[in-house]
Amino acid sequence: MSIEEDPDDYEDAIIDTARHIITNLASDRYIELLPNMYDRISLYPSFEDEQKIALAYTDEVKRLIINRLVEDGNATKNDLLNWLKEKLEIEYLDIDGILNSLVKLGLIKIASVKGLPSESVFLTNDVFITRTPPVNIIKQAKGKRISETMGTEYLSNVKAYFERYKPNLDDEKTISDIIADTDTYTILNLLRLSPVTRRGLDKVKKKVKDLDKALKKIWSGGIIQVLKDKSGEEYYFLKTDIRIEKFYPEYLIDLIRTSFNNRTVANPVLIEHLRNLKDIYESQHGKGKKKKKEEKGD
Repeated sequence: MSIEEDPDDYEDAIIDTARHIITNLASDRYIELLPNMYDRISLYPSFEDEQKIALAYTDEVKRLIINRLVEDGNATKNDLLNWLKEKLEIEYLDIDGILNSLVKLGLIKIASVKGLPSESVFLTNDVFITRTPPVNIIKQAKGKRISETMGTEYLSNVKAYFERYKPNLDDEKTISDIIADTDTYTILNLLRLSPVTRRGLDKVKKKVKDLDKALKKIWSGGIIQVLKDKSGEEYYFLKTDIRIEKFYPEYLIDLIRTSFNNRTVANPVLIEHLRNLKDIYESQHGKGKKKKKEEKGD
């Protein structure tokens, strides 16, 4: 680490790595995972938002927390800890480190609510994960920037794929893992620009530890397809792109209303949740945009 680098930028990746090492200590499996863990730590500060969200979603503990909060809206920290320990059949869990990483991602807020012995955890943003048509490549195929034969076949294949595509939990895990994996993410970003030959893929060899392994993974995930031109040369096409992003959980307003009417959650907790959701909404859609317009007007 250089003197210019901020240790805090590596904190989440280091905490996650330590947890995975402890989990796999008994079987020594952590030894074979160390190279990938080291690479992930060193590259984490340069990760795009979609990579950080995908990495959180591929983590079983964080995914459980997100799904629990999607269902309930909020929970106390102690309740979450006991629930996770029972569900995962473990004795120890660094709940503070895990929750703090989700706070940094903007997915949750933690606050003390008067009358409760433990801090409350509130969902403030949900995660949207799906496959999408690769718009850039489709435009190239329609604009005749790809040979007509390959372009026609490509467009037909993409159309057929998305006509039968239905998002599901297993697929969410598959495509999240492709985004979270630095090797497959490098290939994905290259193919987002244009189709490439094998020689074109070889250009990223220095950035990818095992190109063949990464290609096999991205192929198995149904992300790419290979087409041949008239001369028989193979081109790697992006069959589906991936979209991973946060979105404002408007559905929680109805959940909070139901909890209030049924008196299943204490009013101070619901008020604090509404306050946090209001702050998030205004930062994304309200006062933030209004301020920008006023500045432009000046």
